[in-house]
Amino acid sequence: MTLADYPLGSSEHERQRLIRQADALAETTERLFRKAGIAPDMRVLDVGSGSGDVALLARKLIGEDGEVLGVDQDQTQVDFANRRAQSMGYSNVRFVTSDYQSLNLKTPVDAIVGRLILIFAKDPVAALAAVCRNLRSGGVVAFVESNMQYDAPVLVEPRNGLAAKALGWINAGFCYGEAHPRVGLKLFSIMKAAGLEPSPQIDAMMNIAQGPQGSLFPTIASLVRSTMPSIIASGAAAAAEIDIDTLEKRLADDAPPTGVVGTITAGFVSVWARKP
Repeated sequence: MTLADYPLGSSEHERQRLIRQADALAETTERLFRKAGIAPDMRVLDVGSGSGDVALLARKLIGEDGEVLGVDQDQTQVDFANRRAQSMGYSNVRFVTSDYQSLNLKTPVDAIVGRLILIFAKDPVAALAAVCRNLRSGGVVAFVESNMQYDAPVLVEPRNGLAAKALGWINAGFCYGEAHPRVGLKLFSIMKAAGLEPSPQIDAMMNIAQGPQGSLFPTIASLVRSTMPSIIASGAAAAAEIDIDTLEKRLADDAPPTGVVGTITAGFVSVWARKP
């Protein structure tokens, strides 16, 4: 994966959006890690670290005597994540700049974790198999992936307003960026094809939000802002139609008196596996 393959770009806005997203996914991610057996003293590799939230969550479980290494190809993201870890006093959490697929560690780790990363890999099976070179035999892999469905109606009600149109723009931006659809549902088979032994215990969750009183409209507007270059390049909408600085207000103005309920994606799927 190269920076050009990531349809959300690299910006301070995107880093803050990732932090807000992490808050929404923290509970399901921690549950996955505990089921996978991530525990004190383990050495953990976090791939596609972004703003660092998954690595920081892993630090909560491995404690002071373990170690977390986060890897991301974006130097700006890496610098930001390192500052966050340092501000929390975590001397055993660090981030490095690298393509995770080409990473070769001197000492294998006990666990590899990731969240919403294989969706952007050119070949998810090959990407996972490559990074697992750094995992010891018997080590665990724990991933959370999304179920974006570009060929399905957006999951919002009512379906004929601006919110539905904006969710369609987001889908178009992800599709243009060649992000894989339905990776969450494919995650078990991806792990198996990569030579791992996935647990049959599969978790899923869906974040449903409401607007205008709830978080739906800020979430939509924030994701449209990050995805906007890909949306425009896809031809789904022009910058003038999106009018990003007024989008959140227009979403509220367009909402019927009963409000709008919806979700960005058709759920998140969590799978863990062991390396034979």
